Amino acid sequence: MKVQISSGRGPRECELAVGLYLEVFRGRHPKAALISSQGEWTHRLGGRPVQAYKSLTLEVPETEAVKEGRVKWVCPSPLRPHHGRKNWFIEVAVVRAEGLAPAIQGAGLDPDRPDKRLLRIETFRSPGQGGQNVNKVETGVRVVHLPSGLTATSVTARTQGQNKKLALSRLAALIETHNQTRENQMTEAGWRQHDQLIRGQAFAVFLGPEFKAEGGVDYAKQRN
Repeated sequence: MKVQISSGRGPRECELAVGLYLEVFRGRHPKAALISSQGEWTHRLGGRPVQAYKSLTLEVPETEAVKEGRVKWVCPSPLRPHHGRKNWFIEVAVVRAEGLAPAIQGAGLDPDRPDKRLLRIETFRSPGQGGQNVNKVETGVRVVHLPSGLTATSVTARTQGQNKKLALSRLAALIETHNQTRENQMTEAGWRQHDQLIRGQAFAVFLGPEFKAEGGVDYAKQRN
């Protein structure tokens, strides 16, 4: 699953909090992988460099429980010394896109070794151009990807083997387009959540430039 840690429309102090909380999140989810980020920059905080982000997205194993909600950082602004505000909020949320189609694996499309468990390859007489074999032998090829139902066809080449390669190539392009569309939908869903950040009660509170948990709570080990 994809998890977004976001500053919403908050100021740059909130972006610092995103980077600081990333360290806590990784302590709790060591298998989490950072897959994308927005608005990355660096600031020295308490004598150490801290990566800040407007938002970031991580891939977390589906079997892990992710704590969702708001995180509060209580600290005088390290960027605006005379600024009166000291409470900064970020949000942690699992990215959900309603009606999202599953991703499609593109393996098994090698024309020399097509995976018959995933593909159905049909041949037929080509109705179009292609030389003297047209309408005499089955040079046309249709490839059906069984798990998804995606289909690609080729009749433009002179031989069945060439059309097979073209059909498999077209099928690979269809799968890539499907997965890219799905990824775009996930990104859009993440940005909708990014913009819906509401300041309020937080499930975790951290204090000062050291980003120490309030009351000594170890959020990296705390269970939901």
